[in-house]
Amino acid sequence: MTSRPTATVAAAQPPPAPAGKEAAGLARGLGLTDCTLLVVGSMVGSGIFLTSGQIAGALSSPWLILLAWALGGGMALCGALTYAELGASLPRAGGHYVYLREAYGPLVGFLDGWLSFIASFPGSIAFVALGLVASMPGAWGGHPLFSTGVFGLEWTVHSNHLIAIGIILALSFINALGLRAGSGTQNLLSGLKIAALVGIAGLGLLWGRGEWGNFGLGEMAVTGSAGIGAALIGVSFAYLGWDAATYMAAETKQPQRNLPRSLALGTLVVVGLYLLFTTMLFYGVPVSEMAGSENVALDAVGRLLGPGFAGLVGTLVLICILGSLNATIMVGPRIYYAMARDGVFPSALGSVSSATRVPATAILVQAIWACVIVLCATLGRILAFTVLVIWLLSAVTGAAVFVLRRTRPELARPYRVWGYPWVPAIFCVSSLLLVVNHLWSTPADLLWLVGFLGLGVLIYPVLRRRGAAAPQTARPELSR
Repeated sequence: MTSRPTATVAAAQPPPAPAGKEAAGLARGLGLTDCTLLVVGSMVGSGIFLTSGQIAGALSSPWLILLAWALGGGMALCGALTYAELGASLPRAGGHYVYLREAYGPLVGFLDGWLSFIASFPGSIAFVALGLVASMPGAWGGHPLFSTGVFGLEWTVHSNHLIAIGIILALSFINALGLRAGSGTQNLLSGLKIAALVGIAGLGLLWGRGEWGNFGLGEMAVTGSAGIGAALIGVSFAYLGWDAATYMAAETKQPQRNLPRSLALGTLVVVGLYLLFTTMLFYGVPVSEMAGSENVALDAVGRLLGPGFAGLVGTLVLICILGSLNATIMVGPRIYYAMARDGVFPSALGSVSSATRVPATAILVQAIWACVIVLCATLGRILAFTVLVIWLLSAVTGAAVFVLRRTRPELARPYRVWGYPWVPAIFCVSSLLLVVNHLWSTPADLLWLVGFLGLGVLIYPVLRRRGAAAPQTARPELSR
């Protein structure tokens, strides 16, 4: 596929690879089931468990809470359908980095990949790994090991830091062994979490000792839009990950067909799982008792099925978080790989292991940076800035559908987003509203965002010149 005819782009860097050449070195080993389970595994993590109490505190009616989960699912589905058109049109490694590069030019694409590398993916990995350790029995984490002074500040390493680092390195090693090792692990974890969520929810609803009276209207009439908005913050976090399969396009069989289907199927499966599981929670615990609870699922299952079954909730949470963590570790390096192949990131990140056929160096570098974040940032700080970056990039990527339809009408589109232009517009507007809401409540994050973007603008010319000077054999798919 030929790049958009722009003299500046052509002079700045080599043209992107044709779709058929980009997969050189990468193995097309993922089918529809693999991609769908990757989407499900990426989405279903700790969100459904950790946010239920927060959502119940914002909304006082089970029906409004179910509406919030349905609205969040609709937003995620709009995003999935929007990305499906982009993924089917540009089936290359790198996901939204590729879409923004094609729609807005190489600098915007680089800034997207830069933020993905510096914040969203390693930050997500660090947050999820620490959340996984926090969900383990208390004896495993939280114990201070040693303290030291760094630039006049006290810095303490706890046992949970080392356990999180160990988990990150172990899963990164599995993914570095090859596509089949990483996707096989993902399929197993995703399958287990689907079975466990359906099984626990089904047992609770069919045989549990709950109260259907818990589904009363409550204070539905006096709950305003502010409550819905606050609830959607937690809901939107729980739905993150619906775009996971797009990053693996160069390793997907028949991506023009399988990418759109996997994004839609995976998202719909998760919406169904969340609605079913939340219904079980209401059957076991009234909304008034949910508000502020740190583990609503544990309370609900304990009441419905007894304390013996409540122990299964902890295992389910660990499986869900582990699957989400593995999915994030798998897809992130494909962005850095694509950037390196375009000559705008260190060339080593664009190498593919001849033995495993995966970008092992990119996987290693991502793991190291995520471990640094684990040691240097607090859990809440990681989550806040990571989610801001994710939704900002999502809004800009969704708008790429409009840009490419205008500037690249000749682009093959095996799938066209259903409900255009309303579906992508709804997704873009809702993403921007989440960004504005975040910055309104945490304006200091705007400074961090501007700082990281400014740093990216400064280093882009340096990396681009180094990439242009690298031997052409280092990135063969850039040749026409």
